[in-house]
Amino acid sequence: MKKTYKREVAIALLLWLFYIVEVKDANIVEILVWPIFSFVAAAFGFDAYGKLQQSKSSKSSDGRGNERGSEHTDWERK
Repeated sequence: MKKTYKREVAIALLLWLFYIVEVKDANIVEILVWPIFSFVAAAFGFDAYGKLQQSKSSKSSDGRGNERGSEHTDWERK
């Protein structure tokens, strides 16, 4: 799998935004805050979703599936 550096770019953008907040005018911050926070949320959100999907596929490939534990008991047979 190829590394995309989404999270690293998101952290760099946040650091840059914090610098802009301290140094520049409030008008430029109002313009930059939404695109930067949207990118950061998307980068970390897609990463979390991708890891969640990978863990689900690895659980179902071991033969256990994703059923609840109560569905595997033999209560109905007794």
